[in-house]
Amino acid sequence: MNLSLLQIADSALPISGYTHSWGLEAAIARGLVHDPESLERWTRHWLRTSLGPFEGVLAASGCRSARAGSPAELRALNNLADASIMPPSTRRASREMGEQLLALGTTWAWCSGGLAPFVEPAREGEEPPRWHHPVAFGLLGALAGGEPEDVLTVYLHQAVMGMVGAGVRAVPVGHTHGQQILAYLHGDIRTMAADLVNRAPETAGGGCPFYEILCDEQTRLYARMFRS
Repeated sequence: MNLSLLQIADSALPISGYTHSWGLEAAIARGLVHDPESLERWTRHWLRTSLGPFEGVLAASGCRSARAGSPAELRALNNLADASIMPPSTRRASREMGEQLLALGTTWAWCSGGLAPFVEPAREGEEPPRWHHPVAFGLLGALAGGEPEDVLTVYLHQAVMGMVGAGVRAVPVGHTHGQQILAYLHGDIRTMAADLVNRAPETAGGGCPFYEILCDEQTRLYARMFRS
C-alpha cells in the first residue's frame, strides 16, 4: 500500500481545499443542485466534462514528466494550466492549493529532497512558477513512487470527495448520503482514469463552458460560504 500517495490525497491536508466549491454554490443558488440525487448528477457531469479531461490529464502528465526527470515539461504543463483556467477565482484557487501542497511537501522526508530540481527557478534571478494543484499533485505522486494511472485515480477521487464534501455542507446533504454518492462514482473514476492516463497534455481541456460561467458567477453571489 502506498501510504505517501494516500497522504497527498487526504482531505484533511491544510491546502484550503475545503474553502472552495468549484461553482457548486452557484449551481445551488440557481436550483440546479438541491438534494442527494442532483448533487450526484452534478458531480458526475463535472467529473466527466471538466475535472477528468482537464485536471486529470494534467495530473497524469505531471506524474510522467516528474518520473522522467523533466522540470521543463512540468513547467510547460503548469503554463498550460495557467492559460486554460479561465475564471480568475478558480485559477487563483488552483494556484493556492498547488503552492500549499508543495510547501507541505518540503516538510515531508519522503519527498522534500526530490522536490528541489523541479520547483527551483530554471535560471538565476528568474521568478519561480506558481504551481497549479493538478501539476503539483502529479509531481508529488511521482515522488511517492506512484504509477501515472494510480496517481490519476487518486487525484480524481480526492477531487470528487471535495465536491461531495462541499455539497454535504451547502445543500445540505447528510454525511451518509455523501458517502453513498462517493461510492456510486467509484466506477466512473476508475473508467475515466483508464481512459485518460495516456492522453497527451495537448488534449487537456474541459468541455463545459456553463461550468466556467457558474464558477465566475459564484464570486458575485449575495451571500456565500465558499471562496470559489
